[in-house]
Amino acid sequence: MTSGQQGPGNPAGEGAVRNGQQETCEETVARLQQELTVAQKKVQVVGSVTRHDILNQLTAIMGYNELLLTMIKEENVRNFLEIEQRASDKIRRIFAFSKVYQLMGTEPPRWQKLAALVRLACDEIDLKGIALSEEAGDLYLYGEPQLYKVFSYLFDNAIRHGKKTTRIRIILEHQKDDAILVVQDDGEGVPPENREKIFERGFGKYTGWGLFVAREILSLNGMAIRENGVEGKGARFEITIPQSRIKTGDKPPAR
Repeated sequence: MTSGQQGPGNPAGEGAVRNGQQETCEETVARLQQELTVAQKKVQVVGSVTRHDILNQLTAIMGYNELLLTMIKEENVRNFLEIEQRASDKIRRIFAFSKVYQLMGTEPPRWQKLAALVRLACDEIDLKGIALSEEAGDLYLYGEPQLYKVFSYLFDNAIRHGKKTTRIRIILEHQKDDAILVVQDDGEGVPPENREKIFERGFGKYTGWGLFVAREILSLNGMAIRENGVEGKGARFEITIPQSRIKTGDKPPAR
């Protein structure tokens, strides 16, 4: 029997017994909410401090590694140093993903213009000359601030795994009940057997976190994503968005 249920010694409307005193349901809920808030704060502080301290040490390691690469001429030793450098960079990127993952759900959702989300994503991703066309019009999405990271990870995927990518397009398609926001490129595409695997944590040749975190962010905001492209002709990521979370117009909707 859970706290607050009616039963022997626990009349309807009463909460848990704490320190020998009977709480009301309202008091139990308030206490549990406070305890949850404290626990969440502890996790955030520990995660933030730990990540900060480790990244500081990692920066020092990478700096000395680069210095050694300028001093050492032996090819076999340089190969080992380059492997260390790539591993250190992978650790750094994993910590960056973990920060985004930790921040998920900590801020309230709001209406955000798609064009602004795309600009934020482009600010942290070097498109390396790839043409980007956002053809969805005056579109607003309702979601938490971390939503722009979805586009960062999709753009990074097109650059890193598309190999021959020259163009990325963002278009909007409508279905009966939902809208489909499509992010597609003209790169090498995804083999059919990997369409689901690419969203699993750890899958892939790099960190294996990008598309996993993207899916988690979308799920938290009531959206879903799948890959539906053609291998050899490019990747096509379809983001399914409930009509209640997508609007068009010159100004964001009031909510």
